Amino acid sequence: MKAAFSTWNARIAPVFDTARQIHIVEVESGRVVGEADEVLPGDLPAQQVMRLAELGVGTLVCGAISWPVRGMVTASGIQVIPFVTGTFSEVMQAWLDGTVGGVHFAMPGCRGRGGGRGQRPEALGRGWRGERHAGGVVGTCVCPICWHREPHQHSVSCAQRLCPVCGAPMIRDA
Repeated sequence: MKAAFSTWNARIAPVFDTARQIHIVEVESGRVVGEADEVLPGDLPAQQVMRLAELGVGTLVCGAISWPVRGMVTASGIQVIPFVTGTFSEVMQAWLDGTVGGVHFAMPGCRGRGGGRGQRPEALGRGWRGERHAGGVVGTCVCPICWHREPHQHSVSCAQRLCPVCGAPMIRDA
């Protein structure tokens, strides 16, 4: 199993979306068998996600991460452990111990839930990034892999829709 930790100055980078340095840790039977530093391409988030997939990363441990980028990472089959803070060595050890998602390593305001300050507004039944009208929320669903766009459908979460071009789960356009 390979995990990637977004790093900056020997700490977990505060924002994954702008981080370029990752430290890859490969674990077999509970022990570290390999480590490497990598630089992510800086042009598009999709390129960063493709690079993580090319490296065979199964888990990404990071600081803050935007919902669209997080959607791309999870759509690529990579587990995300977000909103983590601390020194790289402490966080890596906590990940190995299975305790990295707890309150001790949570960014301020996150309380260790891995979802920022709370649930997304759409999870609470309110409109999100779109106008309300009698028929529901107006907006667009976008594929985080191939960037195909389709109109949002009332009462159907974008995450429940599969991209007709590449088959990846779609996300709400930011």
